[in-house]
Amino acid sequence: MNLNIGEIFLYPHHGSVTVTKLTTRMFNDLPTAYVQFEVAQNGLSIEIPVAKAEAIGVRNAINHDEVGRVFEILQGPTIDDPSNWSRRFKANQEKITVGGIFTVSEVIRDLMTRAQAKPLSAGEKRQLEHAMQLVISELVLAMKTTPEATRRRIESIYETTAVAV
Repeated sequence: MNLNIGEIFLYPHHGSVTVTKLTTRMFNDLPTAYVQFEVAQNGLSIEIPVAKAEAIGVRNAINHDEVGRVFEILQGPTIDDPSNWSRRFKANQEKITVGGIFTVSEVIRDLMTRAQAKPLSAGEKRQLEHAMQLVISELVLAMKTTPEATRRRIESIYETTAVAV
């Protein structure tokens, strides 16, 4: 993986990050290259060995051509989730942890659809917000738009209009 200062990548659980520093220092008597990232959403600094970046899940953001697939997933049919809250929560958490933007989009779709039928638990609300932040941070890069506009576009998919009777 080629990392240069100023480049933007995606870091699992944190969303978009910018390379702010590349250093070499001794670790177990061997020179080891390190990269420092700054998380776009909260300014958190993360430093990891360059050699482990891919294994950790650091990756390039999707390109503009892949944005359509994200919105297809968001608008697609809901996958039948386990009715047990703890199993559903665990399955969604695994998707957020392991998956890329496409599987995290599935979590948003499923939780937003579930929220239309009945209120989400506090844990699922936090999970939905975390998934939204991850997807929004990547879509902002690909679509070259603001986080607010991207959030509105996602939320508009799930707005229900009341039918007058």
